[in-house]
Amino acid sequence: MKPVAPTLADLAAHPELMNALAPEQAGELLAQLVTLQAPLLARALIARGARDPDELLTVDVAAQRLGLSVGWVYHHAKTLPFTVHVGRQVRFSARRLEAYIAARANGRPTS
Repeated sequence: MKPVAPTLADLAAHPELMNALAPEQAGELLAQLVTLQAPLLARALIARGARDPDELLTVDVAAQRLGLSVGWVYHHAKTLPFTVHVGRQVRFSARRLEAYIAARANGRPTS
């Protein structure tokens, strides 16, 4: 009779069981883990986004994150996609600013 392989839950609770795994058992568990990794990550990010409201940044903080001067950010605020007007004040969406920076990583805009 073939010994029962530990489950992922068993290994998480008792990592020392990993030493008793046969290589093919390890491969099967790894395939299960890889299959679950992307959907679990997506679910975790969705939940985080729902609890983590966007932060509005001052021009000083936005300029620092961009690596540009405060004057440059003020001058271009009307054309920047992460600008938020709060009454007469100008603020910048932290979430949209990070997306803007990520889309232009390495100096090359992406679509």
